[in-house]
Amino acid sequence: MARDLESMTRGLRSYLSDGARITRIVALSTGHSNETYLIEGIDRILRMPPSEEGLLPPYDMARQHAIFDAVGKAAGGPPVPRMYELCTDASVIGDPFFLMQRFDGEAFDHVAPDWMKRADADTVASMCSQWVGAVTALHRQPASLMPTGARSVAQEIAHWLNVAVQAEAEGGLIDLLEALRADPPAASGPMTPVHGDPKQGNCLWQGPRLQALLDWEMAAIGEPLTDLGYMLQFYDQGEVSFANAGFEIDGWWSREQVIDEWQRAAQRSARDLRRYEALALCKVTSIIALGHHLSRTGRATDPRFASWGAVVPLYLDLAQRRVTMQ
Repeated sequence: MARDLESMTRGLRSYLSDGARITRIVALSTGHSNETYLIEGIDRILRMPPSEEGLLPPYDMARQHAIFDAVGKAAGGPPVPRMYELCTDASVIGDPFFLMQRFDGEAFDHVAPDWMKRADADTVASMCSQWVGAVTALHRQPASLMPTGARSVAQEIAHWLNVAVQAEAEGGLIDLLEALRADPPAASGPMTPVHGDPKQGNCLWQGPRLQALLDWEMAAIGEPLTDLGYMLQFYDQGEVSFANAGFEIDGWWSREQVIDEWQRAAQRSARDLRRYEALALCKVTSIIALGHHLSRTGRATDPRFASWGAVVPLYLDLAQRRVTMQ
């Protein structure tokens, strides 16, 4: 469902103290989860919930604003955009929203840019170091940094099992999540802040320099190995190769290098990693299955969701293979 950008522009002009400077609003990404817009004239980013039923409810904009703000102010934390206005009054532009700093840069998760393909191995290794460093910087923060919303490993598994059931996903996914729930992977220690979606594709780059770690919708207090397993799922994908742009380039760290650096920086032992990778793949599969379910039941009109049903078996096969790998 397309939003009325002219109406949104008028609403922001009236609401913001510097709103008269706004020239127009440009959609950057819409449909999957939180929607992102560029506000030209004041050069800020607008974030708001999806305009139709989305993949990652609830869309608590105040909580997301608080997470960004807390992480940005934490000493030694990962880089994130600076937060500006938070508005919970849906009458202003149609939904609650917040504004944040706009960075110059690019994000990519399916195809590496040409400049990265031409870069030397040391430059590519530095990019991987920055990615892993941003995530481990979060894991070194106290759990109290994050707003409420703690989930143990068992609760994390139960959550994605519930999503898979609601999505009427195929039995193999539900069976695998049931097996993980019966025998959850071991925790590494006390809970920490976790990002929830720390893929390289959620890094914003200005050339080989990391500008910010983005997309914190699934951030919470939890087991940091769920983040590490999520990062490691992008290795050993074979011909599937989802969202791992750059991993094939000379200099990008191996899976073992990522694990070693996480253990060193987080001062924890990485355990049961193949099952954490399987859990991450089940999580992604559940989200994809939900998108396809929303499409086929007429609850979402995003044309991308309609094709996702064909992707579910591919991700599920990866998840099942991870459980059996050593």
